[in-house]
Amino acid sequence: MTRRPDPFNQAKLEEALLQTGCPESSLSSTVSNYRLFVPLVLAELGEDRVFEIVEQARDRLGLGEQTSAWRSSVKYLVAWAEAAIEDYRARHLNQLEETPRPSEPEQPRLL
Repeated sequence: MTRRPDPFNQAKLEEALLQTGCPESSLSSTVSNYRLFVPLVLAELGEDRVFEIVEQARDRLGLGEQTSAWRSSVKYLVAWAEAAIEDYRARHLNQLEETPRPSEPEQPRLL
């Protein structure tokens, strides 16, 4: 049985990035961006477009007809992606609100 890609294996992701020419100094930020970009792309494309992409890849990947199973999977994956992006946005906004802003130097008051 052919194994599907494992997008959660960080070591394999880093290895693949290096093979594509990603400098070692950029690995950490690229992996971090991957964790944000994957749910962002799924959420932005939405259920219908993601399903369309999966269906179009069926012949190219040699996949069987699994329309109802894929439709269901896409529904849950896009819902997960939307929740992950919303969670990120909320945490990011909270961090911004909690970060103290550097105060401007007080100007001498003229009398």
